Amino acid sequence: MEWTLEDVEEVSRQHPNSFFIPSRQERMTQNPGRMVRLHFILTNPKEGEPRAERMWVEITGQDPVTGRYTGLLTNVPGVIQTLQPGATVEFEPRHIARTILREGDPAWVEAGEKAALVTKKCMLPGSGVRWMYREAATREQDSGWRLFTGDEDGAYLSDPKNTAIMNVYDLIDRDPGLLEPFRGAVGTAFERSGPDAAWVEVKNWR
Repeated sequence: MEWTLEDVEEVSRQHPNSFFIPSRQERMTQNPGRMVRLHFILTNPKEGEPRAERMWVEITGQDPVTGRYTGLLTNVPGVIQTLQPGATVEFEPRHIARTILREGDPAWVEAGEKAALVTKKCMLPGSGVRWMYREAATREQDSGWRLFTGDEDGAYLSDPKNTAIMNVYDLIDRDPGLLEPFRGAVGTAFERSGPDAAWVEVKNWR
């Protein structure tokens, strides 16, 4: 699977109200050992595959003249088979989509670095998440969040190939409207009538 790095500066210029990145100063002055997130864009994604894999890279150096960084991939790619953890990645400040968020940042979510289960229907063009709930997680890296379009039937849900594991922050990047419901506690559930509709908390949903 071929890939390129996304120019997040350009994306932010095109979508200033929904696509947020660190300041240029912050992106230009990252030190070795810091973690930054890059968007690895799939050249020819198949139906149901994500447009990009959003993965963390540990900076190992920066060219003092060009400002270009080198780093080591720390994630296990889910789709891009030509990359493995520890692979060397070269990138520029314009590729840095996120530095590690700290509590108190408006975009910070307690479970932001953890995983969520989402049906692949949610990622199809014209679709989106309309029903989500959070259950108690049994693994440290699991947020407990489960996301659906709301019209998946039993046969669809019973096939593990129809479900993807995605980082919570990655899902927020795809749909900034998920930020507030993702702040819900274990046991909460939310639904909405469409991708642009307001979320409504569902009580006694079990």
